[in-house]
Amino acid sequence: MKIASAKKQNPFQFVLDELLPLRPVVKQMFGFTHVYLDEKLLLSLRYSEKEPRFNGVWLYTQAEHLDSLRAEFPTLPKHRFWQSGKKGWIILTTKGEDFEEYAFKACEMILNGDQRIGRISRKR
Repeated sequence: MKIASAKKQNPFQFVLDELLPLRPVVKQMFGFTHVYLDEKLLLSLRYSEKEPRFNGVWLYTQAEHLDSLRAEFPTLPKHRFWQSGKKGWIILTTKGEDFEEYAFKACEMILNGDQRIGRISRKR
């Protein structure tokens, strides 16, 4: 795993540990720890003491996959599924009682090659 910056410890290290077999590229930008596999942005980890409302794991996808991904995370409130044009993302917040279970599930989906997780990012 290539880590672009070792200044800060990564939030939710267990997610990075789970994805280690894939050897993802990890970059820290704008208060997020972004995880890439080749040209795909898979997820971001966010932890902010000042604004904890959206702390957790942000999964990236295409808008067309949001409905099928809702079935994978059934107790996640609808307002945690976001869409902007063709892009979609799901926020697994630390406030949710299923946070760790869902974070591990997302890692398992990625490790199993689930094509619904991740989207081609702009230039990194």
